[in-house]
Amino acid sequence: MTVSPILDAHTHAFPDAIAGSAMAKLTAGARHVPIRPSHDGTVRGLLALMDRAGLRRAFVLSVATRPEQVTKITDWAVSIASDRLIPFASIHPDFPDPEGEALRMARRGLRGLKFHPHFMNCAADDPRALRVARAAEAAGLAMVFHAGYDVAFPDDDRAAPERLLRVHEAVPGLRLLLAHFGGWRAWDRVLKHLAGRPIYLETSWLEGFCAPDLLHAILARHDPRFVLFGTDAPWGDPGAGLAHFERLPIAEADRPGVLWENAHRFAGLTAR
Repeated sequence: MTVSPILDAHTHAFPDAIAGSAMAKLTAGARHVPIRPSHDGTVRGLLALMDRAGLRRAFVLSVATRPEQVTKITDWAVSIASDRLIPFASIHPDFPDPEGEALRMARRGLRGLKFHPHFMNCAADDPRALRVARAAEAAGLAMVFHAGYDVAFPDDDRAAPERLLRVHEAVPGLRLLLAHFGGWRAWDRVLKHLAGRPIYLETSWLEGFCAPDLLHAILARHDPRFVLFGTDAPWGDPGAGLAHFERLPIAEADRPGVLWENAHRFAGLTAR
């Protein structure tokens, strides 16, 4: 394996008080693709998993499924920030003041926020989502979108690659990261609409789902400076993710960027 520090650009954890119930609910909801979580959903569990997998740092992504969760998630994200964990908070599309909350996130040291069209019941190109994206860009925050279909919403196109392209076109100054390499189980549309654009893509949930020839075609067209390593832990396993990464046709000179440097640039941080 390439000798490089590793940052996982897609992980999750929950406050201790709700980790058990959140994990049970989300695991049960993934009925179309059974999953075996790689940690218990707590921050301690995530850090232990990172230690076992040799990950130095991780983005920890939260999703506000209701407007009243937004400020609490921001406060919790600030509380878990450390040298190893870079938390991203979340702004629900029905939250009344996304501009003010995005500024509060930035002032408290957060680097970005996460938007999940399915769990927020809001298409990625809905005017409410675009308002959140503009608020993030104005505050200097990066933004992560769930992209493509979802194991709990297998026929729902609210995070389709075409919709995510509209986000980029509407807010071109936004540092935008699309999970699951731009569109889980919609990678033919990623190749058509997103590959080659200055949009960050991360590598979670590819193995066993994306045909190698299609994945290789996207990689051949996409600037490697806009590719990040990600696993979606606890729904993905970092060990398996790293093994799959080693088999990808990424030039040796570009691998440190994918594993470490690109994620820091996306988050507005200095790689060190």
